[in-house]
Amino acid sequence: MRAFRLAVLLSVIATSGALAQTPKISVAGIRIIGGGLGANGSELHAFGEQHPGTAVGLAIEAPEGNGIIDIDDHGSRLDALTDNKGRSLLEEGRFGPFPKISEDKSAAMVDVEARGRPSAGASSITLKGNVALTMASGSKPTRIANVRLEQGRTMKVGDTTITVKTVKAGDDSTELTFALPRSFMNSIHAVRFFDSKGAAIESSRSGSGYMNEAAEVQYDVKSKAKTVAVEFDVWQNIRQVKVPFNLTAGLAIGGESTSAASAAAAPATQPPRASTPTRTAPSIAPGPDDGAASIDAVLSQMQSAGPAGKGKEFLAVIYPDDRGTFGQGLAMGLTFSVLAHMNDEKAAEKAQKEIDALFKKYKVKTPLNKEPSVIFKDTDLPAFVSEGLIYLKNHVPQGQSAADALPIPKGKAEGVKMDGDSATASVGGKDIKFARINNKWFIRLTE
Repeated sequence: MRAFRLAVLLSVIATSGALAQTPKISVAGIRIIGGGLGANGSELHAFGEQHPGTAVGLAIEAPEGNGIIDIDDHGSRLDALTDNKGRSLLEEGRFGPFPKISEDKSAAMVDVEARGRPSAGASSITLKGNVALTMASGSKPTRIANVRLEQGRTMKVGDTTITVKTVKAGDDSTELTFALPRSFMNSIHAVRFFDSKGAAIESSRSGSGYMNEAAEVQYDVKSKAKTVAVEFDVWQNIRQVKVPFNLTAGLAIGGESTSAASAAAAPATQPPRASTPTRTAPSIAPGPDDGAASIDAVLSQMQSAGPAGKGKEFLAVIYPDDRGTFGQGLAMGLTFSVLAHMNDEKAAEKAQKEIDALFKKYKVKTPLNKEPSVIFKDTDLPAFVSEGLIYLKNHVPQGQSAADALPIPKGKAEGVKMDGDSATASVGGKDIKFARINNKWFIRLTE
């Protein structure tokens, strides 16, 4: 068993110019994961992580008076990831999904992930690239008086409509959920509540989430008042920037664990051995009927099985380690589909009950920001995917086509670029990666 012991030893070296108005980027942590153990090498994983490789947590701090509104993980770029022995760790390198931003927008955290692992005896790693950020400076408050805290009530901030989605009264407080566009949610510096006399009411933001442009945010308001004033303090001077980074961090890596007897017999200078990652070997072994003969066949199977609600066939051409990720995305899509009825209280209530029943039927665990292995621990994933896709197909918002409502790549593969058992193609104007296992092709969803 290979044990990886890790400590950040050196201060991070940033070479981005250190201008007063430039966000500061530093390394907040490093994680190195070896191969799995047990059945098919997929039963046990260090720290519960199913993907072997190296991950670096990047901490981003906004200059004073500025806020970080959004991080574009697709627009960000990882150009190099190497150890001090010269090994490139960049295989399947990417910015991880779901970057986190502090509530006051002063700081953010995003992961950089790759499949490669440092060489035996390596003492540091270096990573280069840039982070695409949306930033703002200054804020402007807009107060809305006499907001009735009832489900379905709406208010406007400029041209933006905000809807009271849920209201739950407690013993001495009220839990609120606002439905609003994601772009506006990201631009909020603060939300404050006031009573009828203009006195501030204690409140806190308790959660948020989004799917595409539909978002919702929750607040705990320490009042039982039915009518309040709500003040939205919105960031101003919003702009997009790309911040380069060139960072070096030290690490200490242990070697292979041995018994006391074998350790005594081994030469003192014997170096630890590092495993070489397999390019496309998943931690979850594919079944004999999984995969397709070509990239075009992968897309064809997804495009036919998805609308037909054939979850098993649909998942069969998704890279095995990514199937839980698809299920998680589908579950989020189902949750946020309720927002399509935000102007019809009865329809929204009916849709919410149907989705709650679907989650209960397939034992889907919430909240949905947990690891897929936790969310779907007791779930028949193919059956859930089948019913989830059919639900979305049967509840297409007015004016939208079924093809647009389903989370399925649209179109054919163009500009295919092959690299051994990996490939990249443009599908419907988006770059998508594919992997080949035992001469069968699969689509990658976590790239």
